[in-house]
Amino acid sequence: MKALLHTWNAGESLLSRYEAVAAHLRANGHEADVVWGVAPTELQLAGYGMVLSHFELPASVRQQLPGKVFGGRRWTRAEQLLALDQAGFPTMQWQTVNSKASALALFDSWGVDKLIVKRSFTAGGAGFHVVTPGQVRYGDWDLSRDIICREVNPNDGNTYKVELFNGRILISYVLKKRPLGERLLAGDLDADGFRRLAVYRDPMERPDERHRELFEFPDADKVALRQLSRRMTDIGLGYVCVDLMRKPDASFVAIELNLSGVTTWWTERAAFLRTRFADAVFALVQTL
Repeated sequence: MKALLHTWNAGESLLSRYEAVAAHLRANGHEADVVWGVAPTELQLAGYGMVLSHFELPASVRQQLPGKVFGGRRWTRAEQLLALDQAGFPTMQWQTVNSKASALALFDSWGVDKLIVKRSFTAGGAGFHVVTPGQVRYGDWDLSRDIICREVNPNDGNTYKVELFNGRILISYVLKKRPLGERLLAGDLDADGFRRLAVYRDPMERPDERHRELFEFPDADKVALRQLSRRMTDIGLGYVCVDLMRKPDASFVAIELNLSGVTTWWTERAAFLRTRFADAVFALVQTL
């Protein structure tokens, strides 16, 4: 089989991962091309038996090779969490609303004094807002695609991240963060009245080597994560990263599913990651 490994704009770490995959496939009797700098809409798949992309692949590309194209999707946050729910994986308490009244009702039904608004198609904390009953304003909040969620754990701000592909756990680690209440600035209101999360303002909050640490999930969680990994590949997703938080009872819930443009800080720091990814892709190729 001939495999196409694609990314639109790639850094050296991603290309090194793809080159490792290509080398592994070639060493085991397959052909493989690493293609970058080509827009997803311009991909021509003639002659290929499977495609794996680091970016969103439109239907026009997927239709060229049904069931053998794996890549990102441009999903809203609600669509991401719904996919996790449908896969039977536990998620944080979340909801979409269609009016200000519906948003206000959540304060009572959830018994909370603040809500978190997470805007779709944002990253790095830019779309993360905290609102209180007197501060529910729309601003650039898009009711059709953004979500409201409940704080998972007021005493633990850590994010546990796990990168998945084809039934495998490729790497899991913790991104150490202070609890939410310690990362909000009391006077930090934007023009629309949102309290913005104080992300990356303090140099100690930046996610570098001081805040990343490899993490092993309990065995039961690993089983669930491998099942989720298999499910995500079965529906045509590529390399994905699930963000989780730990509830007060120590159980984990997913808060986000990263689908497109997933990169890993660990690529050049954990050699096993390239090997695991290559093995996972090879195993997939063997089934197609």
